[in-house]
Amino acid sequence: MSIRSINKYIVVKRFSLGKVLYDKSDTIYVQEHDPVNKEPQKVFNGEKEYVTDISSDVYLSLRKGFIIDDQETD
Repeated sequence: MSIRSINKYIVVKRFSLGKVLYDKSDTIYVQEHDPVNKEPQKVFNGEKEYVTDISSDVYLSLRKGFIIDDQETD
């Protein structure tokens, strides 16, 4: 089993996930997608505490205007 990396994202549009409201400029961490085993992706808050699992569809939706990769803000 391979180790999946966890990527840092910045919230650019407010949304709620796992009973937590994320506001602009908040930080979240999302585990990369595992296409082989089709396991859900794990989401962590800015303090790196586990929040919830999401499907790859939800992740792709978040990438369409709700979160951006931390490296894109440089």
